[in-house]
Amino acid sequence: MPQRRVLFLDTSRLSAWRLAGKSVEAEESFSADPTGFEAFGAYLKHHHRSLFALLADVPEEGFQIEEIPHSSGKDRAAIIKRKLAQYFYGTPLSLAQSQGRLKTGRRDERLLMMALTRPQHFEPWLEVLRTAQANLAGIYSLPQLVHHLLPAAVAPQVVQITLTRGGLRQTYFADRQLRFSRLTPLATGSTEESAIAAALEANKMHQYLASQRLIERGKPLATRVLVHPAQISAMRERCRDSGELRFEFVDLLQEAKRLGLGAPGEDSQAEALFGQLLLKRAPAEQFAPPAERQFFRLWQTRFALKGAGAVILAGGLLFAAKQGLEIQQLQDETGAIRQQTRLDQQRYDDTLRALPKIPLSTDNLRTLVDRYEQVLKRAPGPAPLLVQLSQSLDAFPRITIDRLEWEIGEQIAPVQAGAAAAGAPAAPPPPNMAGGPYAHATVVGRLPIGMAGDQRGQLTLVADFVKHLEQAPNTLVTLLQPPVDTQSGKTLKSGDDTSTPEAPRFTFRLTRKL
Repeated sequence: MPQRRVLFLDTSRLSAWRLAGKSVEAEESFSADPTGFEAFGAYLKHHHRSLFALLADVPEEGFQIEEIPHSSGKDRAAIIKRKLAQYFYGTPLSLAQSQGRLKTGRRDERLLMMALTRPQHFEPWLEVLRTAQANLAGIYSLPQLVHHLLPAAVAPQVVQITLTRGGLRQTYFADRQLRFSRLTPLATGSTEESAIAAALEANKMHQYLASQRLIERGKPLATRVLVHPAQISAMRERCRDSGELRFEFVDLLQEAKRLGLGAPGEDSQAEALFGQLLLKRAPAEQFAPPAERQFFRLWQTRFALKGAGAVILAGGLLFAAKQGLEIQQLQDETGAIRQQTRLDQQRYDDTLRALPKIPLSTDNLRTLVDRYEQVLKRAPGPAPLLVQLSQSLDAFPRITIDRLEWEIGEQIAPVQAGAAAAGAPAAPPPPNMAGGPYAHATVVGRLPIGMAGDQRGQLTLVADFVKHLEQAPNTLVTLLQPPVDTQSGKTLKSGDDTSTPEAPRFTFRLTRKL
């Protein structure tokens, strides 16, 4: 991370402070003349990687309370821009700080408009910063940090007095909200002068607030003075309570300890305290226009890209480590499998060597095993086929069998006997019947003699019988000779009424896969 530094600007000088642990340390001080500007440029060049925050403590400030309709986005930004230009024309160093919405009426938003009204005082220092391409995070005013000094329990209306090298600052708060602040320059900054100025300026502040009807007349105004413990007695002697003022002296060292900050110094000047507050609790709003912060934005972009690159690199390394562990695990598993395979092969070889020698080659033994498997497939013979035929005959008791011839073969005979006899190719078997051996049975069946004149009934009964036979799996039924010759090429012959009727016969072939 780059070093963070505070540039403390007052009416006559600019001081550079460096963050060191919990406190800040003064580095260099530059006067507002060409020599000081040149020295400041050399300082920036030497610390070009640092992040700078400019803290102004100057009397040329403006404060204005404004209420605007509640809005958001571009509309709110446009309203604020117009109001700032209206109140602080001629200075780009302005901002608006939201102080919440009103609780009555249409609940407008209350804004505190603030501006540094003498930009000419800042321009030479900003020019040096631009030339050095310094990373300026923002420009801040000291009143933005004073609210951190207020305790949890404080009067609704209070004035906080602080001392810096720039002078004595009085900051007025109402309901813990900043209203305005003013800086009174001091000639020497001695303890005696600071005590006299604190008493005098506190009375002036009370008179001003009373004239503006911001406080009730006759009601004492709470005034808190931040002072080093070694100077409290001198400050107390000059700042006495009255009917208009109630002074409270705040120990500077104890206040820094309460805020978790380092030692602020050996006198009542609190630049070190405010420098630490700015670095550790910087306000959300600042005065610098976007053009003054362009190099800081570039630094933020570079930092974000580096951070994203670091995250991606870390993710890639973690993924590579995970993949490496998985590869190592797979290699270990592969080695274990190979070792087990070698052991199994060794046991298999030992088993083979222990078996009695067979006077057959491996190929002949394989052929013998294949033949044995074929014999096993043929072992059931025609029994399943005949059982199936018997079940169908039981279902159709009107059909009887005159003759049955069976055989075991490796192929299915042609579906159409007439086509096979004529030399036509046989129809392919169904997919479920592919691959033999098969049991074939050529069956001559006989119908009841009473059906001799009922040709339609004969065909129906035979069709139902064939359908019943085909319900069994791996079965193919081929009707070779129907009971009625339905071929259109046959010559019809008239029958002799005196001839004796015969029982209709039909022939079919039943094939079952073994």
